[in-house]
Amino acid sequence: MCTAFASGIIHMRPICMLPRSEIHDNSEPKYYPEINLGKDGFNTSNPLSRYATTSGSVLLPVEESVLKRVVRTYFEYGFKEALNEATTDETAACSPTIFAIAEFIFSVMAFVQYLKSKICPYLKESDINNIANHVETRDWLRAAIRFIAWHPNCFKIAVAGVDDCIRIYSDEVSIVPVLKDDSQIWITSMAWRPYCAAELAVGCQKGICLWTISNTKRIPSSQSLMVFLKYNNHCPVISVQWNADGNILASASIHDTDILLWHIDNMQTTPLKRMGSACSLLKWSPDGSCLFNATLGNVFRFWYIENKWQPERWTLPKGYIQSACWSPSSRFLLFITSEEPLLYCLDCDEEHVFISSSSQKRVSPIADLAQISVGEHQLGGRPQALAWDPNGLYLAITFRDTDCVVLFSTYLQKYNLTLSPMKFLNGIGNEYPAHICFQSKNFKNSNSVLTIGWSGGWVQFVPLANM
Repeated sequence: MCTAFASGIIHMRPICMLPRSEIHDNSEPKYYPEINLGKDGFNTSNPLSRYATTSGSVLLPVEESVLKRVVRTYFEYGFKEALNEATTDETAACSPTIFAIAEFIFSVMAFVQYLKSKICPYLKESDINNIANHVETRDWLRAAIRFIAWHPNCFKIAVAGVDDCIRIYSDEVSIVPVLKDDSQIWITSMAWRPYCAAELAVGCQKGICLWTISNTKRIPSSQSLMVFLKYNNHCPVISVQWNADGNILASASIHDTDILLWHIDNMQTTPLKRMGSACSLLKWSPDGSCLFNATLGNVFRFWYIENKWQPERWTLPKGYIQSACWSPSSRFLLFITSEEPLLYCLDCDEEHVFISSSSQKRVSPIADLAQISVGEHQLGGRPQALAWDPNGLYLAITFRDTDCVVLFSTYLQKYNLTLSPMKFLNGIGNEYPAHICFQSKNFKNSNSVLTIGWSGGWVQFVPLANM
């Protein structure tokens, strides 16, 4: 039995259910840093306050003329706030001419924005709330933790907070570099450069901050340690991903239909151009042969390097892809959508890489994530994010409206993937999981360690080897 799924076939097979037993032993592994951003001294009580812009008049000396007040507002707060100042009741009474000019400029700007929204509907996704809808972090606007990234080759973890600071933790617990810059606001994603211990790419509102980090001292905010990457109309950057070799950095913007490939060593940029909805998510396959990208709409694509970056296009029946992850072998891609409480598996068989788009590939729903009650706990519902451990043994899933992390065991064979319910994990008090990831394999760690960034700022390390 199967149903149509654009560019492939949905194969209906036995579906795994949610786990019904809780993890009670929350002991953390030795030698891991204690991380709690809620105790680090930054204020998370009103994280939206720094994004607020002044609406209405700016308090300036009353003896200033209207023109001088508008000009001063422009230099201190920018063009939009100068227009706001020029359209106040006070300006209308004192200088009708300036008021009329400002009103006309507002009308022209509104008309241009209307035309843009009709020609390019994805440009409607322009404010911080819509960015929050498409990142993998739950409650990105308010949660104390916005992103966590483990280094792929060594014991080093970057934690981005709602205060726009990035803290770098390692096995040297006394050394905690802190990365902050005026350009680094609205952090959406981070990625360590493979085979390079000290380079971190950070996607944010205005572009990409590429940091080179010293391991010997606390890092102040310094332009000399950071290169800022930007490209026309490619902001805010919502996803950054290094390829397996670390020589290409891919980035996606919620306002751009193109994916950018940054060749950092020679400072060249190659756009992967396509029409339609803007990009929202990027995932390199572990073997580096394929780049997966999701969009704000129902379209997603696979870009194959050996096929000269010619994409394979897929469409969902409804909604958009919320999160996705590759198997260690690069054969299977798991994904969840914004509309269905289901986990899907797409079989990226190598034999299908260079086939025509009319050929069929296999995609299957493999887990029912519908919300259930287990004792006092609610779990399941609309999924938020996926994380698959680098050993291919465990899969973790978080949800938008329930506060438990659910765990599945995964068994990979050459032509098959088997999923089994395992356990679920609850937070402390009213905390919910904001961001999840697994630690990369390295010489100090061969086990599977789930990393959970809880909404209050606490980072939990959960070893799964003995479960």
